[in-house]
Amino acid sequence: MTGIQKLFCFFSFFLCFFIKTGGNDAFAARAELKQIRMAVHADRSVRFVADLNQEVPYYISILPNPNRILIDFEDTSYPADLKKQTAGVKKGVKDLRIGTIHKTNTRVVLELSENILPKKAFYLAPQSGFSWRFVIDFKPVTESQIASFQPFGTMKSVSLKNSSAAVKNAGKKNTSNKKPIIVIDAGHGGKDPGAIGISGQYEKHLTLAMAKEVRRQLLETGRYQVFMTRDKDISLTLPQRIQIAHRHEADLFASFHADSASNKKARGLSVYTISEKASDREAAALAERENKADIILGIDLSNETKEVSNILIDLAKRDTMDKSSTFASLLVGQMRKKVALVPDAHRFAGFFVLKSPSIPSVLVEMGYLSNRQEEKLLKQASYRKKLATAFVKAVDAYFDQLNE
Repeated sequence: MTGIQKLFCFFSFFLCFFIKTGGNDAFAARAELKQIRMAVHADRSVRFVADLNQEVPYYISILPNPNRILIDFEDTSYPADLKKQTAGVKKGVKDLRIGTIHKTNTRVVLELSENILPKKAFYLAPQSGFSWRFVIDFKPVTESQIASFQPFGTMKSVSLKNSSAAVKNAGKKNTSNKKPIIVIDAGHGGKDPGAIGISGQYEKHLTLAMAKEVRRQLLETGRYQVFMTRDKDISLTLPQRIQIAHRHEADLFASFHADSASNKKARGLSVYTISEKASDREAAALAERENKADIILGIDLSNETKEVSNILIDLAKRDTMDKSSTFASLLVGQMRKKVALVPDAHRFAGFFVLKSPSIPSVLVEMGYLSNRQEEKLLKQASYRKKLATAFVKAVDAYFDQLNE
């Protein structure tokens, strides 16, 4: 092969690689966070501005105790002498820190001194001598709004904090003094009404009302930190619900639903935990209706071998399934004292929201909206309060048992 032929082959290979990788993307430099500015306005609102050399995907979340806002920039670096003009911030933000996570992402941490939350976040394109500017406007909020904050952003894939460690330690007891974290999931929402009752009642409204009552009673005990996947009528994907639970590093996850059946006489509450095989045809059909996908989320094992990953996931899943079943049994026992249950009330199905390998999870079918009497009961605040009381007693018994 002549020198010209070799050069031609090399050029052809290079051209194919260039086209396949999307041209400029093959040589795209990492974004850089150049400067951070913050200011407090007269109405106590706070503005955060980050100067970058290009627009990048971001993700905004919160960690409790103390309350910290996490702002993640995907595939972004920052200089050692990053300018942080925060001297004027006297209210709302106690401290600002910056670091690298997951090797390529930049994380800005705002430790809050007051209850403030992002009202909106947006980019300003380069103009008037400024480069790209990422802006977050914060507003004063209540403690309950802090507790129900929903993470948001444009990052397609959010790497979860310490997820490998979470898998490895899934079977260990919580021996710290921190309050157990419980995430309550109100099924359906937004464009997805869920089941529709005899009188036209939407499942999504009942599940939200129930979730709020459960949160209220759990917080009233003073024993737990409580978060909701949604506290208003919005749409959430199934992966988002699990991601929220992992973001809060939940110790227990509970999803509330209300079923519908072709048999109008069917009634009673049931509690589901995960199983690769459903316990009966009805459970399998119900799981199929609820699920839109079938993957396991929440585990970052990129640094582990395939064999080690499989072992860790299997161990975590077994321990988590045991804990889920323990809580389900306690919950069925408490619910039996208060309301009517279906036969064999602890059931098994492959619900997507139960598939976290590191968080004990249950799904509660509160009853059948296709049954006129049960729909009427579920619409009553007093009935939902009764259900929530039984749920809280089961939660207390579960964590008492874990700490023995």
